[in-house]
Amino acid sequence: MLDLIKIGSFISNVRKEQGLTQKQLAERVGVSDKAVSRWETGKGLPDTSIMSDLCEALGININELLSGERLDADTYSGKAEKLMVDLVRDAQKNRNERKSVIIGLLLGVVFLIVGLLFIAFVSGSSLVYYLDTPSFIIVIAFQFILLGAGGQMHSFILAFKLIFSKHKEDLISEVEQCEYAIKYARRAAILGGILSSIMGFVTVFAIVFREAYDVLGPNLAVAVLSLFYGLLISIILMPIQGRLHKMY
Repeated sequence: MLDLIKIGSFISNVRKEQGLTQKQLAERVGVSDKAVSRWETGKGLPDTSIMSDLCEALGININELLSGERLDADTYSGKAEKLMVDLVRDAQKNRNERKSVIIGLLLGVVFLIVGLLFIAFVSGSSLVYYLDTPSFIIVIAFQFILLGAGGQMHSFILAFKLIFSKHKEDLISEVEQCEYAIKYARRAAILGGILSSIMGFVTVFAIVFREAYDVLGPNLAVAVLSLFYGLLISIILMPIQGRLHKMY
């Protein structure tokens, strides 16, 4: 395994030997000074696309960078072989993690579909009855209003760029704030579901008061679905929050 703390300390020491500030090194490599700070604190590695430029700026080679120390001629070959083994091991670990994620998602989707079909079969109703677009839109609207009012909309959008973008170096310094925004969005979704559900139950009580029992069932279902949608959105955002948390 690559020692990120050792690599970060090495980058910091060599940078200081070169008389460079974090900002100056960042400008030479084409990243933000926050990205350099992240490397030096051991919270991440430079992207492979800029490793050569970073090594050139620091006057070192890639083997020294990944070893986290200066290498003489006698130890260079052995270190290079060890680094190759570590990189292969890390790559295999990442592949295994991706496989686990895919398997988990596929199993979850299969069981969810089976469960919904079973509910529909037992109740004798169509799956369409479990969908209510207006309620879903209202829950999303409440969520976005709360995100905007809380000043979290920008970080919320940035969180998805961090997860799905291939080039994360300039965004990685925002990961902690992005995780908070996703956590905030999950709470906002649940709160939006509760508010929308309350609105639905007010309608239900009005129906009961008027004794219009023929429309009681559908309106009661809509009131419950609003809360369900809020919880569903929160669950969907949970893996995003988990991946962001793993980044720092």
